[in-house]
Amino acid sequence: MPDSLINDFRQAFNACQHRTARNLDAGLKQRFQQLADSLDDDETSDLYGSGALIEALETEVAELLGKEAAVFLPSGTMAQPIALKIWSEAARTPYVAMHSTSHVLLHEHNGYQALYGLHGVTIGQNHQVPTLEDLQQAALNPLAAVLLELPMREIGGQLPPWDDLVAQTQWLKAQGIRVHMDGARLWQCPAAYDKSLADIAALFDSVYVSFYKDLGGLAGACLVGDQTFIDKARIWIRRAGGNLYSLAPYVVAAREGLKTHLPQMPKRREQAIWLAGQLNALPGISTWPRVPQTNMFRLRLRGDANSVLPAMIKWMQATGIGILTPPYEVGEDYMMTELTIGDGFNTLPEEDWLRHIASFGDLLRSVISD
Repeated sequence: MPDSLINDFRQAFNACQHRTARNLDAGLKQRFQQLADSLDDDETSDLYGSGALIEALETEVAELLGKEAAVFLPSGTMAQPIALKIWSEAARTPYVAMHSTSHVLLHEHNGYQALYGLHGVTIGQNHQVPTLEDLQQAALNPLAAVLLELPMREIGGQLPPWDDLVAQTQWLKAQGIRVHMDGARLWQCPAAYDKSLADIAALFDSVYVSFYKDLGGLAGACLVGDQTFIDKARIWIRRAGGNLYSLAPYVVAAREGLKTHLPQMPKRREQAIWLAGQLNALPGISTWPRVPQTNMFRLRLRGDANSVLPAMIKWMQATGIGILTPPYEVGEDYMMTELTIGDGFNTLPEEDWLRHIASFGDLLRSVISD
């Protein structure tokens, strides 16, 4: 299948007026104007990570997560290996463990090894959340830290049961192994666990959170932990080139994202559960997990992409409705995609989504053979 077909699908989806997934898009000029309007007249830019603007956000995030301190930095790709490096140096061992679907393993070109001299130990099965037994097996190596992702993006936003997570983190700490959270989408978890952000973060020695996933920021992340950890992180951020002259646009966008999107996360989880139920009733579709645990899930669509995708493109162009996001994986007789519910879902009432989903189901019946 030519890449141009995927690109055509992406363009058609992005052009839709109403979409089930993701946050609303604003033009760049409008977005920057909104951020400018959110500023007080006397606010000034940060300077190399200092100043009231950035320090207020760091304090807010630390307090939300119940930790002593936080530091803002440009990306999670910088944040996570820095956290693991700090724990590695403290334990005097380069071994760190993470699930086989970790972003650090899949999407960062082995930066944690090439740049930070760490050695990875893989834990768990590809399509399952890790178990205590998985961690105990990994700990046969002299581990400095274990990275646990909440929720686990590559397996549809799944989470370990709360009691299992407590048992896992307590066992690791009893062995003297630090526990770091990949919390890029941590904002989704309180509604799933019926726990506060601070309750969840309390199980971990360090936490990374992202501001553009779910919260609609421009970019940027925070590392959160005790003061000694954050002091060391600031040194590593400088070494890695992350201590920019100013991070003001990213800081302002993160601040507004926390204010605007974070309160909506419980509702978005309910919407994801509702939407998955509707989609699972359509021909050729199954969601993963069947019932979403968070406001994201993955979806398998049966059918020949060369016939199904062109039909879906024409339908989106005719209706202005995007039901499924562009596929990230295409096989001989199936496609995989991922849906994360954002504020875009709220542009239509439920009854209108029902009508459009029914129409989309009719389309699938016409192009998917039994």
